[in-house]
Amino acid sequence: MQKKSLQENKNCKKFYIFTRQYTLTSTIYTATMTRLKSIYYILLTISILSVVAACNNEETKQYRIGMSQCAYDTHWRLEMNRHLIANAMQRENINLLMTDGKNSNEKQIEDIKWLVSQNIDLLMVSPNEAEALTPVVTEVYNKGIPVILIDRKTGNDSYTCFIGANNTVIGEKAADYVGLFCAPGSKILELHGQTGASAAVERGTGFNSRINGKYSEKKITHIGDLYCEWSTEKAKQKMAEYINEGKELPDIIYSHNDDMAIGAYDALKEAGINPENIIIIGTDGASGENGGIKAVLDGKIDATFFYPDGSEEAIKTAEEILSGRQVPKNIDLSTVQIDDNNADGLYGQMNMTRIQEDRIIKQNAFMQQTAMKLNTTSNALMIVISLLGAVLVGLVYISKLHSDKKKSNQMLNEKNAEINAQKEELESQASYLNQINEQLESNKEKIIGSIRYAQTIQSAALPTESDLNYYFNSFVIYNPKDIVSGDFYWYHREVDTEKEIHIFGVIDCTGHGVPGAFMSLIGVNLLDQIAKQRKIYSPATILDELNKSVRAALRQTENNDGMEAVLCKIEKYPDSRIILTYEGAKFPLRHYIKQLNKIETYKTSRREIGGKFRNIESSMQFEDHSLEIHSGDRIYMASDGISDQNNTERKRYTSKRFVSAILNSVNLPMPEQRDYIWNDVSTYMQNCEQRDDITVLGIEV
Repeated sequence: MQKKSLQENKNCKKFYIFTRQYTLTSTIYTATMTRLKSIYYILLTISILSVVAACNNEETKQYRIGMSQCAYDTHWRLEMNRHLIANAMQRENINLLMTDGKNSNEKQIEDIKWLVSQNIDLLMVSPNEAEALTPVVTEVYNKGIPVILIDRKTGNDSYTCFIGANNTVIGEKAADYVGLFCAPGSKILELHGQTGASAAVERGTGFNSRINGKYSEKKITHIGDLYCEWSTEKAKQKMAEYINEGKELPDIIYSHNDDMAIGAYDALKEAGINPENIIIIGTDGASGENGGIKAVLDGKIDATFFYPDGSEEAIKTAEEILSGRQVPKNIDLSTVQIDDNNADGLYGQMNMTRIQEDRIIKQNAFMQQTAMKLNTTSNALMIVISLLGAVLVGLVYISKLHSDKKKSNQMLNEKNAEINAQKEELESQASYLNQINEQLESNKEKIIGSIRYAQTIQSAALPTESDLNYYFNSFVIYNPKDIVSGDFYWYHREVDTEKEIHIFGVIDCTGHGVPGAFMSLIGVNLLDQIAKQRKIYSPATILDELNKSVRAALRQTENNDGMEAVLCKIEKYPDSRIILTYEGAKFPLRHYIKQLNKIETYKTSRREIGGKFRNIESSMQFEDHSLEIHSGDRIYMASDGISDQNNTERKRYTSKRFVSAILNSVNLPMPEQRDYIWNDVSTYMQNCEQRDDITVLGIEV
């Protein structure tokens, strides 16, 4: 699949993302201005607290909050840690303790126990793996310590509040991106973080269920999974090993975070494979030079999905809980698709926020140092001078913020006007696309209706159940791959003064569906001419004449279509003798001998029927084979569709298993034997797509 399909679908893609772009722009602007305003309040709060501490030495109630982070290994988590610190610094009564679990369940469990030993008032956790961390988190919660889960859940409801985006929805949105812009038959390689992490499980579930459901008609194939522990270096290593093993290259790489997507890109580049030919999708949308948004701008990945870290909501919720107020059990955060249409603007806005947060952290550290000096000095005059200086700095900074806010508002107004213009254009294009879609649906219904009518015509050309069962007990398994079939079965009866003649056949034409059905009607007509009009009853002679007639009818100096077949003739004599004569074109005949309770498989000619390049000047000839059979014996003829059918492991059903199914059910009446064989085939298929037309004809003498 070539990436140029993305450019060809650009208008459709704009319509898909414009509402997300507008929502994320507004959200980031609001968050930015909220954090900028907080600088003034920090300065003012610290100044007032310094005065109060200096004057009457009164203490404000302090809360200790423990944050157990699963790891500091990805750019998204480092951004999350920085946001938590910045937001905590805006509250003068919060003391935040943070630990690094280093992607180890055992290490994170020990971290949580250590935090509890520090007499924390509230625990925040981003679990490494849900199942492993559930017992220790439950233990903390049962002690009466409030617990906030961020980003990932544990295995039960023993927590106060969960804050995070819906990872299943993020997986579904990634699948929508793939489904809209990839070619049919594309191959996907999926990069996972950890098997037990709830984010990895939910993102994978959402993605694959949407691909296999909504976009199943595209026949997108999942060719492999790499487990890369959320790491760029690990993903690069795993992808290099995958390439060196000579495995099939994907058309699409879906990564559960941006770091692994970037690692996969680097491995492809170093292996001399052009990543431009592969769609690479990440998740997180972190800002900064090493984040996912910058990777989109640099062309390393095609799209990422913004995964908010929930840090601001976590600190606010912790403050609410510690103040004795009720909070929701779950706080869902929204996501948005980021690609080359909106990455540039979002990168600038989010990094503006990042710069301001760094200023908050530095300013807060400076003010804390100043406050400590003020608390230890006995010089009241120095305290007053310091406070006046802090207020002056705050006023100057607020003035600058006011000016920046005006500029930001102007930029946002211009951006909104541009988005509204795009919206009108895309709505017009969407209406046009809907009209085209309606026309395609109408054409599809007409085509399907025509094919179903063709099925009725084809069925009318086949022997009926009463034709087959009037002189014999029999059954037919006739299951086309599509609505109409390239397989057909045939029967003719003739009586002369010496004997009663019955001729049966199973024939498989080149192809299936509509082309195969046309061939089958030609085959039925030619067999009727040979046997009914020209009175030819020898299976070998019938096949010879059918070969000549097919080549003549199809003008086979121009095409190579043909047939494979098996025919048998059963002759009943007045003295009760029954003679079986058979021949075939590649298909065998199977004979159940009742007296011996065994099945014999009779091979036939290796020739085929028809074909431009087949059977011309061939030394192989069709030749009749005869033997005496007895009452109670059974004859089975089948096309190769039944033995070639595969299961989920891509293993064929095989002729051996087919013969075994016959032998296991040979004492059943013919209708029940048919059901037994078909149930065995269906169970083996395990809902796999049928590969070819399937026809089986069973006859009891």
